[in-house]
Amino acid sequence: MSEVINYQNDLVKFNNDLFFKYLLSRDTAESKMLRKYIVKLVTNIDCKKMIVKNPEINQNTVLAKNIILDICAVDETGRVIDIEMQMAGNNNSESARFQFYGARLLVEQLDAGEKYNMLRPVYQIIFINDDDDCLIRDYAYRDSNGRMEKGNLNYRYFIKMKHIEKILKEKEVKELNDLERLCYLFIKNEYT
Repeated sequence: MSEVINYQNDLVKFNNDLFFKYLLSRDTAESKMLRKYIVKLVTNIDCKKMIVKNPEINQNTVLAKNIILDICAVDETGRVIDIEMQMAGNNNSESARFQFYGARLLVEQLDAGEKYNMLRPVYQIIFINDDDDCLIRDYAYRDSNGRMEKGNLNYRYFIKMKHIEKILKEKEVKELNDLERLCYLFIKNEYT
């Protein structure tokens, strides 16, 4: 006797933060490729190697939303790369939280007495359930004339995934660029 089951409603979505962490944190060729692909698409950094510093999914933090990073990786030059999936939206609390994450990733690099020149840049890639007049917003420390601070160590990229709806009004799915296709996958849960 065979039973037909409709799995459509039971699918885990790519934008589920636990699945996202599972998908990107594993030590498999696919996970490694996807991590590097995301970093290259968003930051234009071509990492040769990335080690995930927090691959575990701790049962104690699954239900309690503690201060945990989805993916925290370090590349071959020591750059710290944080990749987040935030589907709750963007508000002042979320903005403060991501700034806190960035600062914490800097602070955690040094032990007492170590020199500040040992600090490596922190790159935060945040896929967020928000819209804007563009798909991606990038932030770094700049002066009032827009010049980046010398030796800047904090880079934050917000990928506004809801913006894909506006893009789809102008383009067909087959015309999407790579970052747009990735957002389409995360939002629509279907391959382009």
